[in-house]
Amino acid sequence: MRKTTMMNRKGLKGVLLLTCLFLTGVWCKNNAAFVYSRIGGDILLPCSNLKASNCSLISWSFYGGVQVRFTYEVRGGQMRADTDKANRLSVTSNCSLLLHDLRLDDIGTYRCLWQEEPVCDVYLSLLTITAFSKITDLHPGGNLILSCHISTFFDLGSCRSYSNEFRLSWVMENGTELPTESRYELIAPTRCNITLVTKLQREDNNRKWRCQVNPTNNSRVAFQDFTSAFLFENPSTDEDPIPSPVRDCEVQLPISSIVLCVALPIMVIIVGFFTWRKDSVRGKALADAGI
Repeated sequence: MRKTTMMNRKGLKGVLLLTCLFLTGVWCKNNAAFVYSRIGGDILLPCSNLKASNCSLISWSFYGGVQVRFTYEVRGGQMRADTDKANRLSVTSNCSLLLHDLRLDDIGTYRCLWQEEPVCDVYLSLLTITAFSKITDLHPGGNLILSCHISTFFDLGSCRSYSNEFRLSWVMENGTELPTESRYELIAPTRCNITLVTKLQREDNNRKWRCQVNPTNNSRVAFQDFTSAFLFENPSTDEDPIPSPVRDCEVQLPISSIVLCVALPIMVIIVGFFTWRKDSVRGKALADAGI
């Protein structure tokens, strides 16, 4: 009797599973996806296991952010107008979620639901670059210090086992590895943070330094760039010797400076002449008066 009851339960579970698949058009198993982007970028959050095309039955929830909270961004296929992401979100034709102008507060877990049943979870992580060098350090011979950090809902200041899903690195602008030169120093205290330290050269003016995250799965590679634009260049180099006095004389003065140099002596002479004449007249007048 007990054996028969267990068989009936298994059969019931199988019927419920098939019914779930036929009625909802989704996989009942809740899967997860990891996606990466950068601050200010765009990202597509896929509802990957959805088997139905009726997006009016789709909802998207969000849990996370800097001030950890839970919200519904999409409810019954309609965008929630009272959320801070309302003007940056759109639902695609396959019910995925497209998010623009990414911010730190967007980091977290997004859940796709069909008729309020979970379909998949999407975990969004963002890259940020912090420059520890001052603007005045951006010149040949100056030190450039750039820290790249990937922020995830799971880490929040630490770097847990989730970090095995990706690899963080500093690369060339085209995505290739940095050359093995002694001027590049990489410091990686955790898998979620990597710092680049280098001494700038002339060719580094307006150069892009790229931090890149390479997911271990098939997710799209994400990157963030920093441009080292020089405000000035260091003149104390062998290529720019100090000009000699002869070279200084060759520098052409602007017209205004020439006019000033000519007019100033003339004005001094005129003022001196009138002062001398005034004093002479005054002295003669005093003499005539017998003073």
